Amino acid sequence: MAITVDWPSRVVDSTASITDIVAFKEALRDLEDDPLGMMYPPVITYKRLDLGGGAFQHGVDFINGYVLRFPVAGNYTITGNINATIQPVAGVFVDRTKASAFATVAGDGGSAGPTAAEIAAAVLAAMNTTPPGVNVLKMNSATVIGVGAEADPWRGVGVSP
Repeated sequence: MAITVDWPSRVVDSTASITDIVAFKEALRDLEDDPLGMMYPPVITYKRLDLGGGAFQHGVDFINGYVLRFPVAGNYTITGNINATIQPVAGVFVDRTKASAFATVAGDGGSAGPTAAEIAAAVLAAMNTTPPGVNVLKMNSATVIGVGAEADPWRGVGVSP
């Protein structure tokens, strides 16, 4: 992957797909450390989130007005959390795949746990078997007048039970 920076225009050019976010970050850091690059503001910020078990999620954010450009027409892929504005170029198509955080679940040797639909069904079933308690004497923090042990709810209504 060849990465170059047009420093005065704040444009980062890549001639290949970006599939290794750490290598991309290192290439940009090397360019920022060059004598010319040191005269300009930094291009990116970098974050590494420890997910445990030796797994990390990497994130690169373009800052200070820099944009990413693929100058040669073709199809490119960006894999990983690269938050950058892509400058349009005729004949260039960029497919972006961002990583998302994940959790490891200890269980029965590989079970991924219940699906969202299974969780929703279980919650609905629990709500249908156990109705929520309602205090009819107090609703929305207001006392309901004329209802309760001290009053006959049918008095004055004109209907007998």
